[in-house]
Amino acid sequence: MKLTIQQDVSIPETEVILRCPVLDARLESLISHIRQYSFVLVGYQEQREFHLPLESIYYMDSTDGRTFLYQKDQVYQCRETLAALEGKLCQTTFVRISKSCIVNTAFLQHVEPHFNHRLKAVLKNGEQLIITRSYIDALRRKLKGGSVS
Repeated sequence: MKLTIQQDVSIPETEVILRCPVLDARLESLISHIRQYSFVLVGYQEQREFHLPLESIYYMDSTDGRTFLYQKDQVYQCRETLAALEGKLCQTTFVRISKSCIVNTAFLQHVEPHFNHRLKAVLKNGEQLIITRSYIDALRRKLKGGSVS
């Protein structure tokens, strides 16, 4: 693979052009990582609004009808539903792992077996999340670079 980077301060916006003979799973994964940099989610803490870069979000979950966004050591409330977020993020490194949780696979340290045919995801910040049986295949597809949708 050849990589060319051209810096020019007169360019108003960053542009990524990918030239390839065949678009394979590895390139699809690269594209999903690049797409994440254009996403920003709005989170709230104590009546203050924060614009959070998508690549800083470890996972998101829904508890008691409220959605939360988790960074390495911060938690924000989000006004969007988990289903709406899942739809927006299907072409990124995020994947649903349970009815109430979506994880950023870029922050997965490892996955290990858990009881009742479930898996446990351990994130790079030490957080542990349960992957329920019905979402294991979607996670495997995402980790192999395929689309989950």
